[in-house]
Amino acid sequence: MYYKVIEKFGPNDGNRWNDYLKWRGLHLTRFESVDGVLRGDIFDPKSDEDWQNCIQEDYKISLITNLEYAKKVLGQHDNAEIVGIDFPEDHHYQPSAGLLGFDVLDSHWDVSMLTDWGTDEERLFSHLIMENGLIGDIAEAFRIRDLLRSQFPEDHHARECHVCAIYRITPN
Repeated sequence: MYYKVIEKFGPNDGNRWNDYLKWRGLHLTRFESVDGVLRGDIFDPKSDEDWQNCIQEDYKISLITNLEYAKKVLGQHDNAEIVGIDFPEDHHYQPSAGLLGFDVLDSHWDVSMLTDWGTDEERLFSHLIMENGLIGDIAEAFRIRDLLRSQFPEDHHARECHVCAIYRITPN
């Protein structure tokens, strides 16, 4: 499992929250997606220590490799939280304790195809999104990924999207 230190976003964000719900047409009670537009990454490696504690691959440098370092980064920021993120290979994935659900991230591992990729006017998957902005069933998450890849092959965000397991992390 990897860790992201990201901005908080949810019902306490007033107009921004209400405007988002109205635009997207979702009925959410909280937001646990790791969408980088609404919950931007706090961690941007700069020091040698940062680089020693992150994934050194394109589009994944905001992923921290150990929880203790993620806690250190979190301690330097307000209005942020740590989430766990894992990359299931297929629908036989065995989740760990604390699973919140599954997200489908774009080719840059940043924008959620579920919560921030258009308004889903085709109603392909919005009806499957739980009250936290995630999908509860891994098979459905892979079906959505495959559907987006096949229905929108010209869109690089969809063409190379990925399923991610999202976990609640308590930093204590």
